[in-house]
Amino acid sequence: MEPDIEKTEVEMIEHFVDLQGQKVLEIGCGEGRISMMLAHKPKIFTGIDPDEVSIDKAKSEIPNTDFRIGSGEALEFEDGSFSIVLFTLSLHHQNSRLALKEAIRVLTDDGHLIVMEPTADSEATQFYNLFDDETERLLATLKVVENCDLEIENKETFFTIMSFKDLDELFDYDFCREKIQAEDRNLMSELVQKLKGSVATDQAIQLRDDIHVFSLRKKHS
Repeated sequence: MEPDIEKTEVEMIEHFVDLQGQKVLEIGCGEGRISMMLAHKPKIFTGIDPDEVSIDKAKSEIPNTDFRIGSGEALEFEDGSFSIVLFTLSLHHQNSRLALKEAIRVLTDDGHLIVMEPTADSEATQFYNLFDDETERLLATLKVVENCDLEIENKETFFTIMSFKDLDELFDYDFCREKIQAEDRNLMSELVQKLKGSVATDQAIQLRDDIHVFSLRKKHS
């Protein structure tokens, strides 16, 4: 599977902020999929994620970068440590109010906070929701961002494309499942039929993933 085949996520981040020479924190970096395309540009790039296996993989594939096990809800950094803080599709996986409060704390007074969050109804989200329905969580997180103690400079919705070479690759993708069950194939087949119509077994499948992106700054009186 190839996520975001046109690298639109990185394009949107760089549309809102200039990373060159900055001190950047990515919260929820996972295995470093997005980090890999950003880490060489800032003066300092730090990525955190609570999953040890993901952090180990990021360290092995992206050298000379500061990857750490950590949670956005309790950042280990001093106040005003970063000029840019990124939540890359991760805010809804934690206590969003607490994580935003922590992000504000470690952000410089003139810094930028970038939040990317999946929409609740995109094609990709519907597949995730077969196994863990995040609809309420995504909508609640969106409200928290829109009503937090930050000024929203920009807000856009864009889309990326997840590309699967055939149905088997789609059915075998984890979609955050802890274990793939035999009956999953039937559920996913029904959703493919609903979204794409009749699809041949060896046909490539592309899922649209719609994403909200916010650029926020601290409010100044």
